[in-house]
Amino acid sequence: MPGSKILIVGAGLGGLTLAQSLRSQGIDFEIFERDAGPQARVQGWAVGLHKIIPVLQQIVPPEAPAIESTSVTAGHPGMDTVGWYDSKTGEPMDVGSIWVPGKSIRINRAKFRQYLLTGLPVKWGCHFTHYEIIEGGAVKALFEDGTTAIGDILVGADGLRSRVRNTLYQPNPPLLNTIPVGTVVGEITLNREQYERQAKLGRAFYIARQHGILFFVGLRGYSEDLSEGYFYWFTAFPDNKPEDSWINNATQEELLSFTKNYLKGMHPDFREILDLQKPEGVSQAFILYDRVPEVCPDGPVTLIGDAAHPMTPFRGQGANNAMEDAVGLGQKIGEATKSRTSLSQALRAYEEAMVPRASEMVL
Repeated sequence: MPGSKILIVGAGLGGLTLAQSLRSQGIDFEIFERDAGPQARVQGWAVGLHKIIPVLQQIVPPEAPAIESTSVTAGHPGMDTVGWYDSKTGEPMDVGSIWVPGKSIRINRAKFRQYLLTGLPVKWGCHFTHYEIIEGGAVKALFEDGTTAIGDILVGADGLRSRVRNTLYQPNPPLLNTIPVGTVVGEITLNREQYERQAKLGRAFYIARQHGILFFVGLRGYSEDLSEGYFYWFTAFPDNKPEDSWINNATQEELLSFTKNYLKGMHPDFREILDLQKPEGVSQAFILYDRVPEVCPDGPVTLIGDAAHPMTPFRGQGANNAMEDAVGLGQKIGEATKSRTSLSQALRAYEEAMVPRASEMVL
């Protein structure tokens, strides 16, 4: 409706995409982020984008950089290839190019976040605590520093540990499902000779699997002079109680030693990056969760992305689904604004479309 205001909690990929959708339609919004600024913390590694690309190009401002500049291979003439291999034999299961201009791209998350931030007035350092429904059906967002914001709609884009979700379902916030999998992750810088050997397996990323093994190696980007390549890797293995696992308190040396031993049966081509890895580049293991989404309780609040449906990284669909959520929600809000119909009904219409799509990626 004319004069409607949308409050967005969370300036991750989903929240920023929603903000760009609303901005492009002339709909008033405020977006709040707990980080102190855009460079306050590491923004993850890389994400493959596909059908969302043409939509993004329509909603971001014209002054935004070309989306291709956010690619992990930006500045390098090599093709953006990926590969899937038998972990023991080294034989390819599937190898191919995924970078088709305008159709697919493997993006560096930090660069891509800057792309989505173009022209957006994010309010940084805002730690959301809870919300209240006030007189007239509006929603008030409250923050740790005592400030508040009032809008017609509140969107929780605040991730896995969503405070918006917890408030929405009080007094019994939904529990997340713990995935019975343990993980170890690492980051490493390779010189040109080393990274070109990795590129032969898959310049954007490759996966070695089968025989009870899953090993993923991905590129984050190159130095400006192309003398170095920045990579990350992770392995996953069965663990019935990952929250109580020994790896949560293990040293970096212990994690690296465990990983090398666990993956000792891999083909030497895949083991090279582990042989080069230093303990200080091995990160704390992370616990994986998921949740099947559902239509939210009636009212002026909804959820997108991990706040609605956290999912494992194994299908590579988390970020894409968050942005699809944002685009779908933005369209429904736009339609309701133009037709002067109920914004709450627009939220339920968005959720009814989102639930089956996202559930397919979770289950």
